[in-house]
Amino acid sequence: MPLKVSMAVAAVVAVFAVAASRNVASATGSVPRFDHVFLLIDENHAYANIIGNPAAPEINALASDYGLATRYRGVADPSEPNYVAMLGGSTFGISNDDPYFFPGQTVDAPNLMSQLEAAGLTWKGYFQGMPYPGYRGYCFPAKCNGIPDSDTQYVAKHNGLVNFANMQTSAEFAKMTPYQQLFSDLASGNVPNLSYVVPDECHDMHGAPPWCLDSGKLGGPSDTWLVATGDAFVGSTVNAITSSQVWRSGNDAIVVTFDDGNTINNQVATLVITNHGPRGLADNGSYDHYSLLATLEQSFGVGCLQASCSAEPMAPLFQTSGPSTTPALPPPFTPAPDGSDTASSTGNAVKGASVSLAGAGWQVVPSPSIGNLDNDLAAVSAGSATDAWAVGNFYNSNNKETLDTLGLHWDGQSWTAFPLPNVGPNENTLLGVSELAGGSTWAVGYFVDAEYRERTLVEHYDGVGWRVVPSPSPAPGNILYGVAALSDSDVWAVGGRQDAGGIWHPLAEHWNGSTWSVVAAADPNGGGNLLYGVRTVSPTSVYAAGQTGTSFPGQALVEHWNGHSWSVASTISSAAGQSLVPFGITGTDAALAVVGEREGDTAPFETLVIGGATSALALTNAPSVGTGENDLFAATTAPDGTSWAVGWNVDPADGRFVPLVERGAGNSWTVAPAAAPGTGDGGLAGVAAIPGGGVWAVGIRSENGAPETLVEYHP
Repeated sequence: MPLKVSMAVAAVVAVFAVAASRNVASATGSVPRFDHVFLLIDENHAYANIIGNPAAPEINALASDYGLATRYRGVADPSEPNYVAMLGGSTFGISNDDPYFFPGQTVDAPNLMSQLEAAGLTWKGYFQGMPYPGYRGYCFPAKCNGIPDSDTQYVAKHNGLVNFANMQTSAEFAKMTPYQQLFSDLASGNVPNLSYVVPDECHDMHGAPPWCLDSGKLGGPSDTWLVATGDAFVGSTVNAITSSQVWRSGNDAIVVTFDDGNTINNQVATLVITNHGPRGLADNGSYDHYSLLATLEQSFGVGCLQASCSAEPMAPLFQTSGPSTTPALPPPFTPAPDGSDTASSTGNAVKGASVSLAGAGWQVVPSPSIGNLDNDLAAVSAGSATDAWAVGNFYNSNNKETLDTLGLHWDGQSWTAFPLPNVGPNENTLLGVSELAGGSTWAVGYFVDAEYRERTLVEHYDGVGWRVVPSPSPAPGNILYGVAALSDSDVWAVGGRQDAGGIWHPLAEHWNGSTWSVVAAADPNGGGNLLYGVRTVSPTSVYAAGQTGTSFPGQALVEHWNGHSWSVASTISSAAGQSLVPFGITGTDAALAVVGEREGDTAPFETLVIGGATSALALTNAPSVGTGENDLFAATTAPDGTSWAVGWNVDPADGRFVPLVERGAGNSWTVAPAAAPGTGDGGLAGVAAIPGGGVWAVGIRSENGAPETLVEYHP
């Protein structure tokens, strides 16, 4: 550790020494022709957050050894318009991070890729976290737009290629590949003229709970981990390129930049690394993403587009006369462990207003939140009419970068909020809950340990208090999404585990009354599978639902436990070419209902319902509301056999999320108008039938910026 820190500081000092001694003003000039350019894009950190940061020794060393643009800026906020501008010369009016297939997000215009193709040149995209070549989905894992707020690993808002209409063909999608393909192409020498390299959100300094840390406060432990992780990714990628045979001939360059700086002036660090050319150059030219596009266009001799026609190219940084040295990089920075993994106790209660449940239809029930920052409810379960628990997370106002577990309890008169136990000082979140008659309740999710790894989190309420119950975490990354209890000695939890290679596999764990253990789940095709919901029918019949697929379109995955082993009960695909992603499951052996979203590449998400007996599961017609996004996140079965599913839909007129409730009887589903929580965003993530009658649904409402708890009731 001391060696790594000292070398990191040395690299930082060297950068400033170079900036002081070799700073040059940019001068308009020609950009030489390049054979190969590798463009790598990081996220959401300003120049001052990276240059001089000891947590980024490899980027700082590259900036010192090669070329650094000291006055480079992003052109927009948030991410997506920057990625589009970098390739097309304009944001084309895009001002948000909506999926590329939403109205207004697809651009019918030429771009750098179509310019290259017209000139007989080649390009390829390399995306960390992309599950397979040609993936057309908005994100992976596909649980990226739920409640609590979920980011993801691969996400299309960081892939400017897909926003262009002429890139949305099978042939063009096939050129968008998982990041691992870069190493195969370098080894074979089959490298395109332009390589577009995008880390996932856990390696680009963005942060992506629940899959990895949130960004938190700049300079805090979470942000330091993200910067160090992103820096190590840059270093390893640059080393792979510069040590390849490709780098030894012709004119080659690597560009490392950031989408935007999250600051008023949007200044970001941009590095240019050439196989022979400038060394130790700090260029203070006034550049932006349009300058970079102009430079790439000149380097390939393909003309200009939009704002790149008037932008100043970054010519000094791309000169090819100079040394061909490849300085060695320092080792990456390893953040020290953040505290210890001790479990806390339940915190002080916040009691809500008393209420009398009356009337017909769905109604908003007053519910408390803790503090004035984000409060999210992800799931709910009811043991009786006077006993229910909802769980989720909240941002601790004492430490704004920490998500803590949240529990709300219904006692028949009011909801009361409790900070539930947490493990260690980092993120803790509960995503599923299952209550038994008599008050015993199980809740599951994940926590980030002192060494910044995602670990399974299981908590139990015995009628008196909550405690953390040890559970296995078999992989580098682990998460539990759903839990279902038959008794206090027969409980199932499901989710996903991510191996050292970044591949996701299903995770199933069982409680036998004394210990939690991993039980092997079916893993079709050896990877790319996660489980989001679980339903217990009997000790010898348990169902779990999630996603699978190694090619477009992705299939819905339903697995079955027969008392001895898990097997694939059904994989369902769509004749319309849509990827099917289940999030919730309910019902019986004779009548299951699986709910989620249908995701295509030409229209917003639509509701997904799969129904029928185990041996005959099939797509069921389920309504979507309006022309905007529709998602169903959870389902339950009432005592009368009626199924309920909840989620949200988006009004395309104003982009507002509103609660969505659907009711199913057999294979017939209808929209049941949810209560409007106000004029801000709102949605429902969990639903539970109450023994004896009635249904609870929980989620979020947002009237004053930060999400607050939302609870709705139907008699």
